[in-house]
Amino acid sequence: MKKFTKLMLVAFAATFFLASCQPKEQKIYVVSTNDMHANIDNFPQLAALVDSLRAVHPDLLLFGAGDNRSGNPINDRYAQPTKPMYDLMNAVGFDLSTFGNHEWDAGVLALRDVLTWAKFPFVCANVTFDDTLRMPNVHPYVIFEREGLKIGVIGGIQLGENGLPDFHPKHAAGSHFVPFEEVLPQYLDELQDCHLVFLLTHLGHEEDREVAAKFPQIDAIFGGHSHTRVGENGKQMVNGVLVTQAEAKVKFVTFSTFTVREGKVVDVKSQLLSIKDFPKRNAEVQAMVDNYNSNDYFYTIVGNNLSPINSYESLGCLMTDAIRYTTGSDMGFQNPGGVRYDTLSARPIMLKDMLALDPFDNEIIHYTLTGEEIIRLMKCCFVTDHGPIYCSGCSYNYKVDDNGEMTDIEVTLENGKPLDMNAKYSIVMNSYMASVFDYEHEDDGESTFRSSNDLMLEYLAQHSDIDYGKTSRVTEK
Repeated sequence: MKKFTKLMLVAFAATFFLASCQPKEQKIYVVSTNDMHANIDNFPQLAALVDSLRAVHPDLLLFGAGDNRSGNPINDRYAQPTKPMYDLMNAVGFDLSTFGNHEWDAGVLALRDVLTWAKFPFVCANVTFDDTLRMPNVHPYVIFEREGLKIGVIGGIQLGENGLPDFHPKHAAGSHFVPFEEVLPQYLDELQDCHLVFLLTHLGHEEDREVAAKFPQIDAIFGGHSHTRVGENGKQMVNGVLVTQAEAKVKFVTFSTFTVREGKVVDVKSQLLSIKDFPKRNAEVQAMVDNYNSNDYFYTIVGNNLSPINSYESLGCLMTDAIRYTTGSDMGFQNPGGVRYDTLSARPIMLKDMLALDPFDNEIIHYTLTGEEIIRLMKCCFVTDHGPIYCSGCSYNYKVDDNGEMTDIEVTLENGKPLDMNAKYSIVMNSYMASVFDYEHEDDGESTFRSSNDLMLEYLAQHSDIDYGKTSRVTEK
């Protein structure tokens, strides 16, 4: 009996010794979302989902990859613009955000207000601000500690051809940008002692993939800007780097797990989780959302939509008709990126619908352009705004060449005649297009001293019933 007991003790000791010699595994959990665009209505479910995950993984990290605002007038036109969104992000317990281009939509001073409200830091390595702005809580990177591991997170934002993110240049005052890849190596060097290195970016999914291909020492890129839903499982590995994105408007989050052994990542798993399908709501956050939504002003009826609209272009046609008819111009044009949703059901139209369709409310600029200059405008929009321009007063078809540029454009005016390359036409567009689109034209333009929202509401007052359900004026040959 004693011999058996001794053998059991020896076996137990050997098992304990072997177990103690096994490398210790640690797990890091990250929930990431992007391009929330002030969709506060989904926050009660987001909060409940995060609560459920934190109950199991209390040390998880919650990241937002930019464009937290612009898309919901309840938030964007609040007395303190965009404060509802940051009150809700604080309530859910965000750990970190980067900047999206739309963070500048109300100007740099409004962005400074955001930074004072947020109870979490922002990371963006390729922007600096004038000292006089005293911008708080912005860093090129931050370092978290979880499970005894150091986790470095570097932020970055996309730049357009003009060297700025995709916002109206008038809002840039005091903000200075450099290409992200120019500064990234410096900060990667500074984070060499970290066990994991993440990027939290607002570059766009294809750009994130390019960064991952060049910098395999990164463990993951949690991205935004292109509104890409990355795979049904939320995972895409590029050169050993997790590159993910969760569409937009708080419809999804990505839940990622990093297994670390002896200080090295040995396994990565990620899962795309649906917010809208989550069965629970956080009662406290729901009460906050209900309170923000209680402003009757935004539910004023301003028109009636006769048939369902399910197209960005159809809504773009509505927007261009509004600025064209109210200014008495020959043609009106709208960049596709300025049309912020693609679905409007057949029902009375609320003020909230129109303000959400065009949250930027830019000034409308009048030009006199030749037919040839209008063709240049169309080609410029296709490259700069990544799609064909929407129009009123004409229709057109085109081809795309091997370089991804618009060619063989054929424009037909509303009267059925072709566009005359030498004739001059009065046209209107928003001030963002006027400031950003770089094409050759003689007329410098002049302001109508009216905003796009003003002209839309005037148009609806004159055309109370609208029917744009099947309206299309652009065809790719």
